[in-house]
Amino acid sequence: MNTFKALTAIVALGLPTSGLAQTLAQPDPYSRRGLHEIHVSIGLLSALNAGSDVSIGGAAVTSEVSGIIGSLAYSYWLADEWAVTLSVGIANADASTSASGSGVALESAAVIPMLLGVKYRPLGLAVADALRPYLCVSLGPYFGLASDVRVGASTGTESYTEAAIGARAALGMDLSLSRRFALGLSVGYHLVSDFARRIGSDRNHSSPELSLSASFLIGKGKE
Repeated sequence: MNTFKALTAIVALGLPTSGLAQTLAQPDPYSRRGLHEIHVSIGLLSALNAGSDVSIGGAAVTSEVSGIIGSLAYSYWLADEWAVTLSVGIANADASTSASGSGVALESAAVIPMLLGVKYRPLGLAVADALRPYLCVSLGPYFGLASDVRVGASTGTESYTEAAIGARAALGMDLSLSRRFALGLSVGYHLVSDFARRIGSDRNHSSPELSLSASFLIGKGKE
């Protein structure tokens, strides 16, 4: 009988501990470890400028979008806090049309960054399980695409591609609406070296960034 009572007491004492251990061992419902993330963002600092100029010599119409227009990124979460990212975007697009006695000229240009980097979500700074800040740092080439078409007394076309090295750093906040979908807001800066030739209206396309994003997570993940 004493042996039975002793075993009963041990089991009774072990139950709360076991329940606590199970509670602590429950997986994070918003864990991203082992998941693949598709990240779509649009720039909120992009500015559209348009203008026209009429003179005795002719007329010109120009339009320009300054800042990051949008980007598409892929991330793989190595751990709940760390991911590697690959992104491609469109920035600083220019277009102009001018007409004069000698003919018509059409010019267009755009900058396309292709960046590889890392994303860090420190769990210790989480506002809540579903609301977490992050830091993203990436670098890579910024491709400048430009074309020039002239029709008139002399007709010709020219197109060229330039590459400049740049880097992006951004701070943001992710709001996970579920384990598979999240919204985010980030602020950052693109630091880009000068292009060898003018792309659009400038050779240097460094610019700040403010963007809104949506993330879709796929895969089974890892516990």
